[in-house]
Amino acid sequence: MKTPAVFKLLSFSQILLITVLPFASASTDLVNYTCRKTPYTVFCAAALGLDPRSSTADTKTLGLIMVDKVEAHAKSTLTKIKYLRGKAAHPRTKQALTSCEQSYGFIVSAMVPPSKESLTKGDYKFAVEYMNAAVNDVQECEAGFGGSKSPISDSNDYEHKAAAVASAIAGLLL
Repeated sequence: MKTPAVFKLLSFSQILLITVLPFASASTDLVNYTCRKTPYTVFCAAALGLDPRSSTADTKTLGLIMVDKVEAHAKSTLTKIKYLRGKAAHPRTKQALTSCEQSYGFIVSAMVPPSKESLTKGDYKFAVEYMNAAVNDVQECEAGFGGSKSPISDSNDYEHKAAAVASAIAGLLL
């Protein structure tokens, strides 16, 4: 008797699950373990969980992924800042956005590259320092709006959390 194609497909799927599941579980365990040691556990797990590189990552690679997220989000925020600055009616808002633009530009050009390099080369303390500096720059950006909620508060919050998590992960490697 010939085996129906559906059963062959089902058997293949079961074999695939049996071989892949242990690895997925191990990587999920590392992400969860690592994220529990950061200041923003839920944010960390969500951010890393969305990145397919996390499924095969070691702790150093998880740190690099978070630095990539810091960079990508900073670039996106820069675009948003430029747009908002062009539309801003109030001179103080324009000034605050200009200051934020400088901070985010500095994160992209002067904090992310050495963070990636130090993680890659195993000089983790520099990644900790640069990502902490990024956290401070984002806080200063938000404070530049004089205590009221800025038009980029959500972006600042994301960047703050991503940089703090990246710093914490690099700190685990020390």
